[in-house]
Amino acid sequence: MKHKDLPQRWLEKLQNHLKEIGSKYNELSADAFSYKLKIEFADRSYALFHSAFYWIDEEAKEIAVFTEHCGYHIFPLIDTKLELVDFNGTIVKTDDYRID
Repeated sequence: MKHKDLPQRWLEKLQNHLKEIGSKYNELSADAFSYKLKIEFADRSYALFHSAFYWIDEEAKEIAVFTEHCGYHIFPLIDTKLELVDFNGTIVKTDDYRID
């Protein structure tokens, strides 16, 4: 989905984020996308995004993924594992919501 298609709950968070970082833009700019993101799902399938980041909404049980060139995506949080990877291949952050 594109910026204008984001659900209001995520659009508000994005607007607040842009204000917090002092952005002069109403949408994300290229410098916000400095990692790769791997999401592993319950069935062991996965999605890999280049130039991306994510936010988690535990209350709504959702993950919002923001990519530089492939739009924005919303996935279920339940039974997923997320790895944020720098461009050298080093995992810089892991969020693991898998159910054992």
